[in-house]
Amino acid sequence: MESAGSQDHPEHWEYDPVDLDMRNARRTATTAASIAPIGSPAVQRVKISAISDLKEFTGKDHDDERARGWISKVKSAFTRDQATDEEKCLTFVDLLTGPATNWHRQLSRSTRAKWSDLLRSFQTQYCGVGVSAMWQYYHARKRSDKTPLEYLYRLNVAGMRARLKIKDGDAKTRIEHVEHFIETLDEPDLADQLTLLRLADAIQLEDVLLARERAKSRQKHSTESSKYRPKSSGRRHRRFRPALSARSRSPAPGPSADPTLTIRDPKESLSEHMWRLRATDLKCL
Repeated sequence: MESAGSQDHPEHWEYDPVDLDMRNARRTATTAASIAPIGSPAVQRVKISAISDLKEFTGKDHDDERARGWISKVKSAFTRDQATDEEKCLTFVDLLTGPATNWHRQLSRSTRAKWSDLLRSFQTQYCGVGVSAMWQYYHARKRSDKTPLEYLYRLNVAGMRARLKIKDGDAKTRIEHVEHFIETLDEPDLADQLTLLRLADAIQLEDVLLARERAKSRQKHSTESSKYRPKSSGRRHRRFRPALSARSRSPAPGPSADPTLTIRDPKESLSEHMWRLRATDLKCL
C-alpha cells in the first residue's frame, strides 16, 4: 500500500503547460543544466539562454514597428536556444507584462498551448498582420522616444507602403501628407510653427527638421563647452589692488625720505656734498 507521501515522487509530477503559475516549468526555457553521471566528478554545466537578454513587452504604445522588432528578436533567441514549442509558449508569456498579459489571458486554451497559433495571434494583434497598409499609415503616431525627423522617415515609409505618392504625386497629395504629419506629431509648439510655414511637400518638411536638429546640436555643443571654460575671478584682482596702492603711497627709503639731507650747504664743496649723501645712503642700508 502506497503511503500518502508517494505522490511527491518525480514520476507522479504533473503540470499544465498553460498554467501561468508554473514558474519552475518556465525556467527550463531560460536555463538548461546537465549534471554528470554518478561516479564521475560532480560537474554542472549550465547553458545561458539568449532569452535572458530580451526585454519585456507591454503593448501600451500600439506601435506595430516596435512589436515586429521585438517578436523578431524572440524568434531568433528561440532558434539559438533550440527551444521546443512547449518552452516557447511558456517563455513567451513570461516576457509579457501589462496590457499584453491581459491580451494573452483572453486567448483560447488551445491557442496558448500551440506556438504557431500563439505567434500568429500576436502578429495580428500587435504587428499589423492582416491590417491594410492604408490603415497603418493613418493610425501612425510619433513615439515619445523618437525625434520629429525620425518620425517623418517612418511616416514616409508607411505612406509608400500604402502606395501614396507623397513625393512625386500631385500638390494635394503632398500637402495632405505634410498635414497628416503635423496632426500626429504630438508636439503642439512645433506643430504650430510648421503650420505657419505652409510647407508644400515632405522634402521641404525634411529640410526644416534637419535645420532644427543642427541648431539644437550646435546649442548643445555650446552649452557643454561653456561648462568647462575657466572663469576669471575678479575677487583675486581686487584683493591685490589695495596692497599695490599702499606701496605706491609709502615713501621710498633713503635720503629722499628727509628732504633736508639732499640740500647742499653753501659752505660745502661739491665733493663734500656727494660724500655726505653717500654716507647717508650707507647708514640707511
